[in-house]
Amino acid sequence: MRQIFNWRFLAALAGIAVLVLLAREILADDDSLEEIVAPEVVERQIDLIEPIFSTEQSANFRVKSDGVTAGFLDLIIDADRVVRIPPGTPGEVACDDLDEVNQCAVFADMLGDAVIWFTILPQAPRSTVELPAIVDLEDGYALFENGWKISYPPVIERECGSEDIPTFSDFLRRFGEGSISVVDLTTRQVVLVRCAEQP
Repeated sequence: MRQIFNWRFLAALAGIAVLVLLAREILADDDSLEEIVAPEVVERQIDLIEPIFSTEQSANFRVKSDGVTAGFLDLIIDADRVVRIPPGTPGEVACDDLDEVNQCAVFADMLGDAVIWFTILPQAPRSTVELPAIVDLEDGYALFENGWKISYPPVIERECGSEDIPTFSDFLRRFGEGSISVVDLTTRQVVLVRCAEQP
């Protein structure tokens, strides 16, 4: 009769046990899972902030599922300026009224005259655009939670009902999370921050 528990059988069992322990260790590593689930925030210096008067686009223009454009999109800023977004440009269109006159604004990371990344957002009242929270101020730029860097004036206005907010640092500490930042399309700067519950 053949022996069942020979050295090869025991080595195979030991190998399986090692693989199970290794798989368990990998799957239990929460840090690795967080890196997979929460993608890295890409830092983007926003060089171009403009209201869009109108657009012209090729019939096949769209932003594909990989976040890159297909077809051409020309953003007509005014009578003398057109910003062309060629095929293969990373970006997003979050303004539903892109075909309407003066309803959207473009925010772009530029390399010279070339757009290397863009987003098109809806305009808010009084030629402004609302953005997510600022997390810090650094070297003349407001740093946003989404990785954007936009310039700001010497004083950023702060609104939070009847709260007394003496400094911007105080606003960030007390009300920064979930707050709304307002960019003025005339000055192309962050001019106001507002508490999340403010209208």
